[in-house]
Amino acid sequence: MLTKVKAWIEKYTMLATGDKILVACSGGPDSLALLHIFNEFSAEYNISVFAAHVDHMFRGAESAQEAAFVVDFCQQRGIVCYHTAIDVPKFIRETGLSGQDAARVVRYRYLRSVAQELGGAKIATGHHRDDQAETVLIHILRGAGSAGIQGIQPVNGDVIRPLLAVSRAEITEYCLAHHLEPQLDSSNLKTNYLRNRIRLILLPELEKQYNSGIKDALCRTAIIVGDEHDYIQTAARNMLSQVLVDQGGQLFMDAKVLQPLHIAVKREIFRLAIKKKQGNLTGISYHHVETLLELLSIGRVGSVIQLPGELVVYKSYEGLYLGGNDVKLLSKADFPAQVLSVPGTTHIPELGIMITAALAEIREVTSHSHSGVFDWETLTPPLFVRTRRDGDRFQPLGFHGSKKIKDFFIDTKVPRQVRDCTPIICDSRSIIWVGGYRQAEAGKVTAITKKFLKITIVPLEQNSN
Repeated sequence: MLTKVKAWIEKYTMLATGDKILVACSGGPDSLALLHIFNEFSAEYNISVFAAHVDHMFRGAESAQEAAFVVDFCQQRGIVCYHTAIDVPKFIRETGLSGQDAARVVRYRYLRSVAQELGGAKIATGHHRDDQAETVLIHILRGAGSAGIQGIQPVNGDVIRPLLAVSRAEITEYCLAHHLEPQLDSSNLKTNYLRNRIRLILLPELEKQYNSGIKDALCRTAIIVGDEHDYIQTAARNMLSQVLVDQGGQLFMDAKVLQPLHIAVKREIFRLAIKKKQGNLTGISYHHVETLLELLSIGRVGSVIQLPGELVVYKSYEGLYLGGNDVKLLSKADFPAQVLSVPGTTHIPELGIMITAALAEIREVTSHSHSGVFDWETLTPPLFVRTRRDGDRFQPLGFHGSKKIKDFFIDTKVPRQVRDCTPIICDSRSIIWVGGYRQAEAGKVTAITKKFLKITIVPLEQNSN
């Protein structure tokens, strides 16, 4: 077993000369064996070994006894042991987290505080191959992607896991051979936890009925999927500087660059962008990422999506903007009027759009919000496009009387961030269309219309070929 552990440590470069290693020790077989192994390795690797124990106060006298056992175990071997008791049941009531999640949060919070006190120690945990198989199976059952199916990572920031190379059975044999006499946590036998049900019921059934080597198969899957996930992450990181632009507190994702990428890379770029903005992916699910993909490909300009963590994503003609609720697009309110070619195509790079105008004697049915059909003979050329101005008014189609553009935007719930870059289409007399939102009474088609004008607004990135 020690040969396997050493090979694993060296494969992932877990240790360096002079390292301080803080072993998270519950007193159970896995963590006790890990602490014993590192104590044996300390001279060979020239490392300093410390232990840390957290009493989660779930099991009263039983957990207090485990804490005393760990402290005594360390004293007998001259290992400095940091220990604390934290009222996790109270923490659960305060946060609403599940028991296991709450315990994990307070445990790692304490471990990192001790590691920092030691001057930047690495934290070693006793996760092994059986834990890996259980974790992968849990993520598969929950429908996780590659980030979940890759399972427990050998090295994850400041945390190292040297026992992922060995099984629970090998650890048990090691404890027996070295007379370690670990404590047994009675909660590990309760089937009210999903992981325990996986360990005690599902995996044994799979081994018996389907594949006696299911644990090894799941661990192989974790390695393969993990390697593929690393490849996707690398590809996404390599593209990030081309896709993502920091614009004064908001992140802009360029649709022209992002859209052609493989969907797996796009998913990862979205996750990296969110993590860059808020520092973590807390609350971000598969469904959030898929919604962003849909917004990018077919979402309406001006659409806004609220994400966990008070993040907002909104779509412009050029791409997606990621920021907080108070973030604003770069103002384009001062864009001057530009005459439209009728018939013809007018490119407007300042707004990231082009506008096509076509004349016909038969009305073509328009099927989306970015096209408008008008009675050409009632309009007064030339037609032009601009952005909103103070005091702008128009008469919305079907309305009696005029309405301020500002009030129209508010009533229609047009996002504040896109109001200044919404194209306003006008003839020489009045506004005929708030582009993408509402036509005006001016230029409306009637039963006696003989010549039709169809105007279509198209994002430039859709026509970059």
